[in-house]
Amino acid sequence: MVAVLLGMADKPIPTPSESAGEPAGPVHQFTVNRGMLLVLVIETTSWYAGLLQAAVARIALEGQN
Repeated sequence: MVAVLLGMADKPIPTPSESAGEPAGPVHQFTVNRGMLLVLVIETTSWYAGLLQAAVARIALEGQN
């Protein structure tokens, strides 16, 4: 059975690029340094994704030497 409802939704659905309000969990910060210089800070709610992004950024910086 399929139902069709015509009209507008009460609230717009946020796109992935828009902030949906408060984060779903704790925000983890990962820093990427080049020597003693802070180059990049990665903030994410996913610990594993942040760790992976920081590792890839470090590899990319080492490749620029």
